[in-house]
Amino acid sequence: MNKIIYLFKRIIGLDFKGLWDRVEQVRELTGMHHLAILWDMLLCGIRYEAGYIDYTIFGMYDMTDEQRATILTRGKNTRYVRALNNREDYHYFNNKTEFLALFEKECGREFLDLSQSDPDTFADFVIQHPIFIAKPQDGLCGKGVEKCSLDPEEGLMGLYNRLKTGGQTLLEPVLEQHDKINKIYAGSVNTLRMVTMVDDEGNPHLLYSALRIGSGGAVVDNFNSGGMVVPVDPKTGKLEKYAVNKAGQAFERHPDTDILFEGYALPLWKQSLLLAYNASKKVPGVRLVGWDLCITPDGPVLVEGNHYPGHDIYRPVPQNPEKKGLLPAFNAVVPYSSLEERIKEKNK
Repeated sequence: MNKIIYLFKRIIGLDFKGLWDRVEQVRELTGMHHLAILWDMLLCGIRYEAGYIDYTIFGMYDMTDEQRATILTRGKNTRYVRALNNREDYHYFNNKTEFLALFEKECGREFLDLSQSDPDTFADFVIQHPIFIAKPQDGLCGKGVEKCSLDPEEGLMGLYNRLKTGGQTLLEPVLEQHDKINKIYAGSVNTLRMVTMVDDEGNPHLLYSALRIGSGGAVVDNFNSGGMVVPVDPKTGKLEKYAVNKAGQAFERHPDTDILFEGYALPLWKQSLLLAYNASKKVPGVRLVGWDLCITPDGPVLVEGNHYPGHDIYRPVPQNPEKKGLLPAFNAVVPYSSLEERIKEKNK
């Protein structure tokens, strides 16, 4: 019944143009008839809680039923979040100023809340940090993030008023990333995404790790804002073979710097892992988090945490020749079969 309800809600809000574009994409790849693709998408929606985007980015059109059952689809990812994360604790992650205050040690940098600051305080911040990052308090997917510096024509008050009016009220110094990360791409802060889950005994587990990388002059690395993502081997801290962007294009080398991804060793890997594990224990009511870390010359620091980590970066087609999804890794920490009962217990 829950699967039917999920599917019904998805149909109501369906982007039919987006759906048809994906159908055409699969038809070109497989030669399947349009109706056969639509029927197969519907079956995957019912059986695996997969949306049409899941169906295409994970290559479910070219999988057996056993392989499809391993994919952490949108519906299953949402179920894990609902079961493990308490909505009343989301504010620690949704409000970036609150996040920086709670994780002060792990973030390792000062910040300014422009909504609570006067022009004199802003002027002191700009003098100390001539180049800084301005972002919305509750922004997603890298939207509204701007690298700022004082323009003589705009002036200090002009900049102050523009940022406040535009809602870009969280100001932070520009993070200096490690030389080995800069060599890959220096135009953005390339963050390390580490997805952790805390088990029932309170022990954190790393479920997925990847480096998110900007490209093409972008100042953000976000997958949904033009960036690309390459998995990291959790045992070695080395990059795997392919980086993939939102369009599904795969790159063995960075298109701007020609750096070869496969085998590229990230610096300070063990320290990054320890930081993510320590952070995962700070809000017991939020047990599944996607942490974004910046690796600086002095060590890793937290950039932000996501109480609803996006599942669409979990090994799209070019990164998954074995056709095995991430659900078994999640299931090994907290059984998927237990989620419905956990959700019911929370809603009592």
